[in-house]
Amino acid sequence: MKRAHTGKRARFSWSVPVKAVLTAAFAFWFYLIWHSTADLNENLNLVSARYSAIHNVQVEYKNEIQEWKNVLLRSTGRESLDKNWHVFDMQHQKVATAVQGIVRASEIRDVNKQMQLFAEAHAVNYALYKNSTALLAKSGFDARAADAAVKGIDRPLLDYLEAADTAMQEEKKSINERLTAKAKNQIEQSMLILGLIALLVIWMPKW
Repeated sequence: MKRAHTGKRARFSWSVPVKAVLTAAFAFWFYLIWHSTADLNENLNLVSARYSAIHNVQVEYKNEIQEWKNVLLRSTGRESLDKNWHVFDMQHQKVATAVQGIVRASEIRDVNKQMQLFAEAHAVNYALYKNSTALLAKSGFDARAADAAVKGIDRPLLDYLEAADTAMQEEKKSINERLTAKAKNQIEQSMLILGLIALLVIWMPKW
């Protein structure tokens, strides 16, 4: 009787720390699952922000085109021409700065190629727009001649941005797939270990 009581007490004293260790291990692996999911969401958000840069440039460049139209349509004298050109110039510089930022940050060859083509054409077009303002003033601020001088020069730049954005989105999709696969693998491993720990907890009282 005394020996049975001693054995029971020994098993009790032995099982308590084991349960504590298993509980801690369960909590740890549960945390890893949560962390993997949270880390995946954070990384996907970072990738989304990074790879939306060209889309933002597309928006800003369309705004630049609109500002040029404002130069043509709203300039009725030298003072208004200078004012409208200044707004256009600021928007042009905003686009140029954003493009250079993408080129510096991107490691995707197709993206950099298209953005470099855009940057070169963007600079050339700026000079053409500048020359057109002289035509605008010379014609007594009749926009027809100035508009004809630069008609269609924005189309190739929009095509460059579209090609760059396509390449960027393909890279984004590839990165997202790799991140998702990695997180899925980590979660599956953690779930397997959690299952084993749960089995140990369930069967331990029968030891």
